[in-house]
Formats: sequence, structure tokens, C-alpha cells
Amino acid sequence: MVLLCTPMSDNKSKKYIITEAVLKQLPPITEPIDKIINEWWFTRSSEGLRLSAIGDLSFRHAQIEFFNLPLKITQDNWYKFMLDCSKKIKCPYYFGVNKNELKEKEAYIRLYDSKIAMMVQLYGDIHSYLESVKARK
Repeated sequence: MVLLCTPMSDNKSKKYIITEAVLKQLPPITEPIDKIINEWWFTRSSEGLRLSAIGDLSFRHAQIEFFNLPLKITQDNWYKFMLDCSKKIKCPYYFGVNKNELKEKEAYIRLYDSKIAMMVQLYGDIHSYLESVKARK
């Protein structure tokens, strides 16, 4: 198992350190790490750890443990929710949608950290967990 929440060193960003750790679990890739970071992460520059679809697929190919949690969100508070996730979730995460047996779409958030996933479940849902977390200013 790869520890994704490692201490920062050499002034590398958290995304850079996580990307390096995941790359070690994959077959060799010849692309430069900066290009991989641009492909794997939803935003390169911000502190948020939201993964793109390619990043999520790469994490799953590297067999990084993840937890899918149901996500209930309304359109009127979606952007505030996204901003809160970016500021408060300190592990890689991905938003996805599955279809259930009735062909209805069900949103989920995939968390790549067992401790955070457990805390979300203890709080009952992702919204309650985000309310409990203090954001850095």
C-alpha cells in the first residue's frame, strides 16, 4: 500500500509528491512528471487534490485503495461545495456518477484515504464532515 499523505520535502508540492509515489506503482512512463500532473489533476496550480478522470484511472491502475461514498448535492450549492472540497479535503478525490439498477444516475465521491473516508462515514455524509473541518486562511 502506498502512503499518499507523506510529509513535504524539498519544496515539492503535495501533488508532485503524490504523483511521484503513484508513478512508482505503475509501469515506467516516459512523459515528464509536469505533463502527467497536468493530466491527472483537475487543477495544477490550486491546493485542491481533485483528480481528473485520467488521474482516477491511473490511481486505480496503481491499485491505490479508495472508498466510494454517496454524494447528494443540489445545483444551488454545487460551487460552494466544490470550493469547500478543494480547501478541506486533504487527500486525492474524484467525483463520479454510476447508474443503478433502475438506470438512475447516482453521484459519488471517491476518496483515496481511509481515515478521511471513515470520518465522513462517522459524520454521516460529506457535507457534515466538511462543516466540521476548519479551512486554512
